[in-house]
Amino acid sequence: MFPQDLIDSVLKAADIVTIISSYIPVIKKGRSFVALCPFHDDKHPSLNISREKQIFKCFSCGTGGNAITFVQKYEKISFEDAIRKVADMVNFHDSRLEKKSYYAPVDASLTPLYACIDDLDKYYQYALSIEEGKIASDYLEKRHIDAEEIAKYSLGYAPKDGKKTIQFLQAKGHSLKAIEDIGVSLAKLEGMSDSNAGRLIFTLKNPDGQVVGFSARRLADDGSSKYVNSPETKIFQKGKNLYNYDVAKRTAHHDGYVYVLEGFMDVMALGKAGINSAVALMGTNLSSNQIALLRKMNCEVRLCLDGDAPGQEGMMKMILLLNKAGLSFRLVSNPGDLRDPDDILQESGSEALKESMGHLVDAFDFQISYYTSVKKLQTPEERRKVMMYFIPFLRSVPAGIDRDNYIVKLSKATLYEEKAIRDQVNSKPADQPSIEEISYGSQIDTERLHPEKRFVRRLFLAEREALYYMMENVDAVKYFDRSIDSFYTDSYNEIANYIREYVGKRSGPIDISALINDIAASDAPNSDELQSEVTKVAEDNYHPPYTERSMPDCAKAIAEEKSRLSDAQETQKAFQGKSDEEKAVLIKEFAERQKERRAKKKAD
Repeated sequence: MFPQDLIDSVLKAADIVTIISSYIPVIKKGRSFVALCPFHDDKHPSLNISREKQIFKCFSCGTGGNAITFVQKYEKISFEDAIRKVADMVNFHDSRLEKKSYYAPVDASLTPLYACIDDLDKYYQYALSIEEGKIASDYLEKRHIDAEEIAKYSLGYAPKDGKKTIQFLQAKGHSLKAIEDIGVSLAKLEGMSDSNAGRLIFTLKNPDGQVVGFSARRLADDGSSKYVNSPETKIFQKGKNLYNYDVAKRTAHHDGYVYVLEGFMDVMALGKAGINSAVALMGTNLSSNQIALLRKMNCEVRLCLDGDAPGQEGMMKMILLLNKAGLSFRLVSNPGDLRDPDDILQESGSEALKESMGHLVDAFDFQISYYTSVKKLQTPEERRKVMMYFIPFLRSVPAGIDRDNYIVKLSKATLYEEKAIRDQVNSKPADQPSIEEISYGSQIDTERLHPEKRFVRRLFLAEREALYYMMENVDAVKYFDRSIDSFYTDSYNEIANYIREYVGKRSGPIDISALINDIAASDAPNSDELQSEVTKVAEDNYHPPYTERSMPDCAKAIAEEKSRLSDAQETQKAFQGKSDEEKAVLIKEFAERQKERRAKKKAD
């Protein structure tokens, strides 16, 4: 990574309006500038550009940043290359820009762990070539995985004598502490042993390509777990990684898509079919960090989990998450075909697999197919919930052939008459729960049974105001350090920490554009989300001017809402297993406690 002073100098030399104007037409509107957003299908100018703050923000898709990150996102290049590009555009010259790469300091405490796991990875790969490893190489041969692919995916074998693995690592100079900390040691009466012993090894790497863990597949049906994955360690957190991401990120920009699959062998199957932009989840869950990794690829996500019921249910859940995140995505749909991609390759060949992967549908069609072929709706309540779930979407589709087609499909899935659905669509929109709040399986999901939601909203607003003041005034940052220290909202907490670091290494007022650079330079998985959130908060225009009472008032509101939220969450937990009558009593008790709080506050 380039030195901080160099990044700041390039940013200072660049005018954001001039930079963005060199890519897309920009129109002056009052004190700001607007343009059609290039990061989504924009029909009306929703990209707002502030020359005063040197930031841009799309009020439709949420993308935001500064001049450098605009170039990074638009050209789909690295942050370092974007700095070089902007420097060239504004004729900024510095010999340090000619160097190919700079590396951020590595946490010294992790260096022994990376060294240890790198040696273990080499040991596993070597063991695949010895006589004992033939059981693993035979398995791979049966799955048509050749030597080139074995090397490409760093496949290996863990010898059955797990003590020898530990001895090998010790002989290489690694301590038992380091061996334990990478998550492969298993305590036995006779000493430490390798928990992966006797298994085929899949190497797990972080987004930068560094080995961080392993997934070990059994080779004999001995009743043990089919896969043994590395536990959570200082260098490996499952939810922060995607299998093959370090490779796929180099091709996805060019291809314009990335397939998200369920298993390692599925990734290899697509690779054999010539589809290299593919990653695997290692399960059917998708975390916020993994969504952030997919967002950084800046391409269409193509979701393809197994065709069985758990896989299809997993895709249904992920639709909600991807919709909420605003990612562009489609889903592979082959109704009635329960085979996973590797099965299709083995049974029918590469061309059949490519054809199968090309059967892409949007979220609506996939969900309708799910309710007509996987989980057929049995009760009137189920049918009504599903019908009402789609009404907001149908209202967003302009009247015409597309909307009529959707209504026909929804009618078939729910058995509601087309006219009844059309009447709902054309009626005045009522307050509907958001997509992510709808639960098809729950019998009782009313707002009165979730009192904590009100306080989450109030707390969020109080924290947002405090964060706004921290971006405006260094004194607000100092008050945060003394009296608040942390936020309940995760993204605000991360941004607050970036602001603290900013103030610690620079003097003078906070430059929002430079703060965005700090976030982009960190290469955090959720960097894009944090940049967008910073621009969103910075553009708030409804907060009163900063005074010496601003932060104390925010701190007081935050403390009060945290207390109310805690009480509300405990009340919500107490609902578990209770009848409606018992829940009503709990709600009444909760309301009385809130009333007492308000009375006490008024008296104070």
